[in-house]
Amino acid sequence: MRAFIGLGIPENIRSFYTSSCKSLRKSADMYFVRLDKMHLTLAFFPDLPETYIKNIEDILKDLKREQFEIKCENIGLFKRKGIPSTIFIKIISDELNVYREKLHQKLKELNISFDDRKPYTPHITLGRIKDVTSEQDFTKSYRYIAQNFQSSSFVVDAVHLYSSDMISYKKEASEHFIKIYSEESEDENISKN
Repeated sequence: MRAFIGLGIPENIRSFYTSSCKSLRKSADMYFVRLDKMHLTLAFFPDLPETYIKNIEDILKDLKREQFEIKCENIGLFKRKGIPSTIFIKIISDELNVYREKLHQKLKELNISFDDRKPYTPHITLGRIKDVTSEQDFTKSYRYIAQNFQSSSFVVDAVHLYSSDMISYKKEASEHFIKIYSEESEDENISKN
């Protein structure tokens, strides 16, 4: 199955940045990722055998960590053959990078294959662009958004293993996540016992 390990994004962050980029629709055929499906990917599995889910659960349990902060620095564009294809929020977090490196090392130690071909650019995908109808207007709108970007930050308190559905060209998290690990849920389990 397609799956990934990722972080959920607070609702106020998702809503604010999606709204701030709506003007791009005037000059591009694009869609925004559904707010309930926004995430920050740490490891993507194109074809994860279900037999590995328990191993990944164990890895996530073993990777104890303090809560860490993520800064939303600005917006960015991924391009395909020079044409904008994805608009995203640029992320800065040294703690996130350290956590991700430890996660990848553990996956490699257990020979769990994941997509590690591209250099990692921590980001939150806001929308996907199918076609730019007016390059001049799109560039003008994009620059305005970038120049007026209001940076913000949030604290990560949970890491998720998601199943992922491929629906035509959309790569989005399914509404059902496989497991969540957070200090809060662990505290709840302790108090129930």
